[in-house]
Amino acid sequence: MHQTTETGAATGRYLAAMRNRGPLSIDWAAAPTRHKRYPGAGRVPLPWTATADGPAPGPLGELLRDLLGVTRLVWSHHLGDGGEPLGRPPMLLTGRPAPSGGGLYPIEAYVAAGAPLLPAALYHYDPVHHVLENVRAGDHVPALTGLLADGPAAADVVIVLTAVFWRSMFKYGDFGYRLICQETGVLIAQALTVGGRLGAAARAHLRFPDAEVDRLLAIDGAREATLAVLTLTLPPGGAPPPSGPGERPAPPLAGELTARPAAEESRPRPRAMPDGLAAALHRAAASPFPGSSAPPEGGLQELDRAWNAAAPEELRPRASRTLPAPDPATGPPPAAGVARRTSPAAGYRPVPLEGGALGAILAAAGGGYPADLPGTATGPAATALCLLSLRVDGLPRGAYWYDPAGHLLHELTGETGVETVATGKLLANTRVALRGAAAVLVPVGDPVAGARLFGDRWYRMQQMEAGLVAQRAALSAAALGLAARIHSDGANETTDEVLGLAGGPLRSLSFLALGTPPTGGPLLARPIPHLVNEEVMPTPVAGTDNVRPITEGDTHVQ
Repeated sequence: MHQTTETGAATGRYLAAMRNRGPLSIDWAAAPTRHKRYPGAGRVPLPWTATADGPAPGPLGELLRDLLGVTRLVWSHHLGDGGEPLGRPPMLLTGRPAPSGGGLYPIEAYVAAGAPLLPAALYHYDPVHHVLENVRAGDHVPALTGLLADGPAAADVVIVLTAVFWRSMFKYGDFGYRLICQETGVLIAQALTVGGRLGAAARAHLRFPDAEVDRLLAIDGAREATLAVLTLTLPPGGAPPPSGPGERPAPPLAGELTARPAAEESRPRPRAMPDGLAAALHRAAASPFPGSSAPPEGGLQELDRAWNAAAPEELRPRASRTLPAPDPATGPPPAAGVARRTSPAAGYRPVPLEGGALGAILAAAGGGYPADLPGTATGPAATALCLLSLRVDGLPRGAYWYDPAGHLLHELTGETGVETVATGKLLANTRVALRGAAAVLVPVGDPVAGARLFGDRWYRMQQMEAGLVAQRAALSAAALGLAARIHSDGANETTDEVLGLAGGPLRSLSFLALGTPPTGGPLLARPIPHLVNEEVMPTPVAGTDNVRPITEGDTHVQ
C-alpha cells in the first residue's frame, strides 16, 4: 500500500478505495444529457473543413470537429457479456472522433479568441450543431494565458477542456473521476495531433489555479470544472495579423471580464460532483503547486529541475534481457488515424501484428509532446510504457518495458507470465479482446511520486498523460489499419504482478488492447458527410429523369 504524506493524503485515500470498489449500481434514470448548450447565446457557425480560401475560422472548426464533434453514425447490435449477439433490434448511435468511457462524453470545450479570427469573446463549442456559442463578450485570451503556471503564452486561440462530472459519475461513481482525467488526456493527444495536421502549434497546460479559470468560464467548479488548457498559434493565413500601435485596445483584466454578464446554460443542469473521495481529491488538487497558486521558493525552474532529476529512477521497472524494438514501419502519420479509429466491441481477429507496425505504435506512444509537465519534450514524464506481446511477428510472447530513448524492449516476464493476465479481475469484453488481440500497451507509474512537488494534482496530471499515451498509440494503430480499445479493468493487481510491479511503487494505469479489427461484426460506422449539401440520397425531380442532391433546405427524405 502506498504510504502518503499530508501532501498526497487525498490521493492515497482515493487509491485505497478504488482498489476495493465493488460492482456498479447504475440508475439510468439519473443519466444527464451528453452535451450542454447556451440556447440564448449568439451563435457562430463553424466550417466543417479548413480550406485555403475558406473563412478564417476554418482551421478552428476542423480542429473542434475532430476533437469533440459528432462525426459518425454507428449501427450497433446488442451483445452479451461474451460478445455474442443477443438478437435484439440494432441501435443507431451518434459517435465522436475520440473514445469516451462508456460513451458518456463528460468533456466540454470553451474557446477564447479575438478579431479578426472571431469577434473577441469566450465561446462554448456546441458539438451537436457545430457552432460556437457566445458565453461572454471580451478578449479572454490574455486573462487565461496569464493564469498558466509556466507563464503567459503567446496564443491566437485558447481552448479550455472542462469536465461535467455527473455525466460519468452517475454510472461509475468515484471511479468516474479517473476515467474523466484519462479522457482529458485522450483529448489533449487528439488536439495536438489534429493541430499538427493543420499546421497549428499547440501546447497543453495542466498547471493553473482552477477556481480562477472556472470563474473566467462562468462555471461553478462543482457541476463542471476546468481540467486542462490548450494554447494554439494558428498557421499563416489562419492567424490574426499583427496589430500596429493603437490598432487593438488593451485587453480587459480578468476582473472586468467576470463582471460582465454571461450567457445562461440549458436546463436542467446536471447534478454537482457527488461528495466523496473523488470530490475530496479534486478539491485537494485545485492549486498548481502544493497548497498554493505560486511556485515554491526558488521558482518554477528549480521545481522542474528537481522533478527531472527524480523521474528516471522512479519509472524504471527491473528487467532481465534487452531486445531492440522493431524498426517503425513507414506509413501514414498518426493524424491519418483520426478518421479511421475504431474501438471494437467484439474483439479482434487473431492475426499476428507485423513488427514494423508495433515499432511505429511504440514510437508514437513514447514520443515527446509540448506541455508544462517537466520532461515531456523528450517523452512521457509521468509514466513508463509496458507491453504485453501476444502475437507479434519476430517478438517472443512476454511482457516488456519499452525504453523510448533507445527504442529498446526490456523483458519483464516470458510467455507463462503473460497467460496469467487473463486470470485477473476482468470484464467479459476484456477477456474476449485478449483472445484475439496482438498486443496490449500498459502505461504504468507511481501515483504518489510527484505529490511532493505537485501535491494531489499529480494524480490527475499522471492520469491525463496515461490517456494521452494510449490515444497516441491508438491513432498510430488506426493509421496502419489496426484497431485499439482501452479496457480500464485490465489495469489491476494481476497485471501489476505480471509486470513485476507488485510490492513496488509503480502501478498499471491503463490497458490498451491492439489488433486487427474484425471484417464483420456487430458495429458498422460511417462518417457523417462533411458538407451539408453533399449527396446522401438522390431525390427525383418531378416530371424529369434528372436527380439532384438533397440540400439543407429539403424536408422530404425517402
